[in-house]
Amino acid sequence: MEAEALIENLCRRHGAAPEAGAQLLPLVRWALQSSGETRERVLELVERTLRLRTERAQQEAADDAVLHAVARVLHGWTPSQGILDLGGSAA
Repeated sequence: MEAEALIENLCRRHGAAPEAGAQLLPLVRWALQSSGETRERVLELVERTLRLRTERAQQEAADDAVLHAVARVLHGWTPSQGILDLGGSAA
C-alpha cells in the first residue's frame, strides 16, 4: 500500500484535514519500509494522532460555539453595581 493512499484513507476515516495527514506522511513512508511489528506500532500511532487531532478540533469548535452563544446573550447586559464592585479593592 502506498503511503499517500494510506494517509488519505486514515484522514477520511477520522475526519482529519488533509494537511494533518501530510505532516505525518514521512513517518508513514518510514513505517511501510519497517518490519511487521514496528510498522503496526507506528501506523497505530499515526492513526491515534489523527483521531486525537480531530477530537481536539471538534472540542475547540464546540467551545467556540458555547462562547459565541454566551456572548450573544450577554452582549446587551449591563452589570449591576454589585458586580462592578467585585473588582474593587477592600478597605
